[in-house]
Amino acid sequence: MSKREIVQDGEKVLREVAEPVPESLFGSKELDTLIADMAEALDAFPEGVALAAPQVGVSWRLFIVRRDRTIDAKRDESGKLSTPHQLEPEIEVYVNPEIVKTSRKRARADEGCLSVHGVYGTTKRHERVTIKARRPDGGHIQRGAGGLMAQIFEHEIDHLNGILFTDHAEHLIRLPAQAGIPSGSMHSFAYFGTPRVASDTLALLIERGFVPAIVVTSPDAPKGRGLALTQSETKALALAHTIPVMTPENLDAEAVATIRAFGCEYAVCVAYGKIFPEELINAFPGGVLNVHYSLLPKYRGATPVETALLRGESETGVTIQKMVKELDAGDILAQETTPIAPDETARELRPRLIELGARLLVDTLPEYLGSNVTLVPQDASRLSAQAGATRAYKIKKEDGLLSLPAGRQGSPQQDLENWNKYRAYADSIGTYFMKNGKRMKIALAEFAKGEFRVLRVIPEGKKETVYKG
Repeated sequence: MSKREIVQDGEKVLREVAEPVPESLFGSKELDTLIADMAEALDAFPEGVALAAPQVGVSWRLFIVRRDRTIDAKRDESGKLSTPHQLEPEIEVYVNPEIVKTSRKRARADEGCLSVHGVYGTTKRHERVTIKARRPDGGHIQRGAGGLMAQIFEHEIDHLNGILFTDHAEHLIRLPAQAGIPSGSMHSFAYFGTPRVASDTLALLIERGFVPAIVVTSPDAPKGRGLALTQSETKALALAHTIPVMTPENLDAEAVATIRAFGCEYAVCVAYGKIFPEELINAFPGGVLNVHYSLLPKYRGATPVETALLRGESETGVTIQKMVKELDAGDILAQETTPIAPDETARELRPRLIELGARLLVDTLPEYLGSNVTLVPQDASRLSAQAGATRAYKIKKEDGLLSLPAGRQGSPQQDLENWNKYRAYADSIGTYFMKNGKRMKIALAEFAKGEFRVLRVIPEGKKETVYKG
């Protein structure tokens, strides 16, 4: 047990302006002992990355940073994958720090605090911060930082000035985990996901008190005109909550071993983008839960939202399944149905399903962890009866090609098929037709009185314009 406990909001010491560390204490055993006690106290909280002296009841201007917890998983010089849990603790100490320079630009970031445990909010911090400070031996240092480290510098120096992040944060939430949800191995889980749908779901999980021990997401990828390496939205959210992150290129044996080392009881997967090998599925005693955006067993595969629209379905839904080796064939924990409006496109349907799936997941998890869920095997007979209609295949660019007659009006069946394609591909590959050997991308269309009408197009190499047929 730590010699010093982390004090909580309400203690007078957290609201005092801390005193500078006296010159006589630099290089002393007393200062070294305090730093060791702070490191021990911080070590007891795996989610913690930094700690100020007032947080252990000492009103001195000093803070420490667990540098190893501020970086995501990476490969060392030998090529071995390492995670923050495997790195040696790396403590940085800043004595009598002061901010000497800040960037003009500020950025919003999620933030929490070990002295306001279980509360999170959004703060607006400088994107870059430069501080000068003393080392424990009395030496002088100056350091500039961006991103998470800049946020840490401001947060900790706020502590030294008697300020808590809750004084200026927005959208404060208190996690239910701090109000009675029991902790234990069954609440230790890994989260797999990459795009916006995954980050949105992760945000809701965190809000409900389900904070993963590790987040596994895709590696940073080139993005934008400059092709700058950009982290996934899921990675950004995890780092903002000081959750360890892995970004393996492949789920090979080495990556599986590293993930297994976190000792998670179960995993949650939302649009991760890679097929789980069987050894990874088996690494979690409680299984891997997956959110799928259809009413399984219907529309197993990569494009359930698009396929439901292509088929002209009047309803769809989401499924929480327990992953098995066969794609989207696991036992069902929960399902929820939602209607599809006749004019609804993927652009409108997908966000609804994302929210529905996230809420169904967080509502189902407590029941699952309490062994109060009955797993229902998928009805394979429905697959054999309609094999072609129950698969959601990957989309190819040429799938967006529509067959339009020379005039505006086609057959009722063709018009309906074109309309459903337009709805299905609205937020992905889009739809187009060929005219005089040129591609005409459809910017806007309608379906009225059984007739599909193209209203606006983007001709190949030109700007958007009204389509006159």
